[in-house]
Amino acid sequence: MMQRWSRTVTRAASAAAALCLGIGIAVATASGTDESPVEAAADVTGKAITTVELEEQALVVVGGGLLIGLGFGIVVASGLTYWYKNRQIGGKLR
Repeated sequence: MMQRWSRTVTRAASAAAALCLGIGIAVATASGTDESPVEAAADVTGKAITTVELEEQALVVVGGGLLIGLGFGIVVASGLTYWYKNRQIGGKLR
């Protein structure tokens, strides 16, 4: 029951955020261009739909970000280890 309530709250918050974002974008684009309000609303609706689709895939997005960060950390740690060991070995050879 708690998980269902949490998911409902999360979706409602995401929908509210997408709506606020959409209204802000619509106001900004409608006042700054010669685009019709209908075209601006269609653009905002498309962006809101994309936002909701990404919200539904939050676990995949977080997992992907975690894997990218882990890979980057491994590469940096390997580079620093190589540099450090290279300096150690170079000092002993002199």
